[in-house]
Amino acid sequence: MRDFVQLLRRYWVGELAIVMLTVGLVAALTAVQPRVYESTASGLTQAATGESLSMAFAGESLAKSRAESYVRVANSDAVADRARKILGTDRSIGDLLGHIQASLPADTAVIEITARASTPDGAAKLANAWIAGLTKQVRALEAPEGAIAEPAISFVALASARPPYFPSSPNVQTALVLAILAGIALAVVYGLLRQHFDRRIRSVEQIERLLGAPVIGTIPASPALEDRRRVTDSDSGDDAVELFTISESLRELRTNLSYIDVDQPPKVIVVTSSIPGEGKSTLTANLADAIASANSNVVVIDCDLRRPMQSTLFSLRSGVGLTDVLSGRVDLNDALQAPSDSPHLRVLGAGRVPPNPSELLGSRTMRELVSALADVAIVILDAPPLLSVTDAAIMGTIADGVVITVGAKQVTGEQLEKAYRSVVRVNGKVLGVVLNKIPPRGIDSHDYGYYRSNYYTSNADESGEAQPVASIEAGGDTSVDGQANEQRSRRASRS
Repeated sequence: MRDFVQLLRRYWVGELAIVMLTVGLVAALTAVQPRVYESTASGLTQAATGESLSMAFAGESLAKSRAESYVRVANSDAVADRARKILGTDRSIGDLLGHIQASLPADTAVIEITARASTPDGAAKLANAWIAGLTKQVRALEAPEGAIAEPAISFVALASARPPYFPSSPNVQTALVLAILAGIALAVVYGLLRQHFDRRIRSVEQIERLLGAPVIGTIPASPALEDRRRVTDSDSGDDAVELFTISESLRELRTNLSYIDVDQPPKVIVVTSSIPGEGKSTLTANLADAIASANSNVVVIDCDLRRPMQSTLFSLRSGVGLTDVLSGRVDLNDALQAPSDSPHLRVLGAGRVPPNPSELLGSRTMRELVSALADVAIVILDAPPLLSVTDAAIMGTIADGVVITVGAKQVTGEQLEKAYRSVVRVNGKVLGVVLNKIPPRGIDSHDYGYYRSNYYTSNADESGEAQPVASIEAGGDTSVDGQANEQRSRRASRS
């Protein structure tokens, strides 16, 4: 039942349009149909009775028996001709018979004549004229000309027909009720078909059921994150509650990452997606800000060498980055950049675009660089989409795990499953999935399992001075890039 309700809520616009269209179509067809009015008159068949009770019962039985015959007489051409003369119309006998229905209620001697016409008065006049014509025809049958004795059976008018107020056809109320029911049925079929053919990821449960991997974060969609922006770059015009909600989602993701393996928390994390446009680069930058705000050292490396975005997100100078460090043209100390006043955050841009990105990212030098940085900070690798190139899967082998970003309603289940298998195929570890760009409010937000209260608290940082990266170790070069260079030198000397 819960899935059915979600189905109705998810496609409610189309379903409502189908119901309204169905009702409107039926209403239009009903409006153009000719109006038919029905009116009923009745007559009684009676027999002459004696004074005794037995004669009364015999007369009643005779009347009922004759009434059955008179119903057939009522549908005869003779009665139709008499009714036509009474009405003074030139309509054909067949036409008149087509607008008359004679009936005999069970165990009675009452004959009912129901007439149909295009006007209320026409229906009433036709029914009354038919009763009068039937009365004359019965008299002619029971007492032919020249007969002296009174007829044993007679037929007399019982109730006159009156003009009806509403047409019998089309029945507007019945038509509208049936139209609404038909519209609802079509809307449900529409929703089921949409759900069957729409394979896009829509809920946390869908991801967990498809992959068997945990969803470690849900990030709401917000103008504050559009155009590759960071939450810290949002201006004062943005909704404060919305910014707080996003910040809380990022903190939740940060916490979940730290508790994936309590004994050995992941130090090198690859953030990727299945296809482009799911927001993995923006997520990487904002996750790094969240980790740095907790006084933890973090280094972001832009490994999306074909479409680098981190330098743009952090507003850094471009041209020098990872490829220059790996090729030995630039020292790591010169390539790392500080995007803010935070002493805990450093960013290594992509650098120049090489002709062989995959080979460069899978090289021994890359492994040593990442390992050296992991000794002094959490390393987040912004990797290309998994289905576009093999770079992300390759980097999954040198990292502690991979975080797959899933854009809500952007990627299909088949695409996500294929991306997940590409990591597992090379013995990579998927730490979890982050469902990104979730509607923060409205009907759709419930489909994604995203619920946020309007409770607002201060988003201020915790009190206390942050310990600079440069003071992590005493003596020597204690900056992130200095410690990384020292670690690389030690490994080189041992080898």
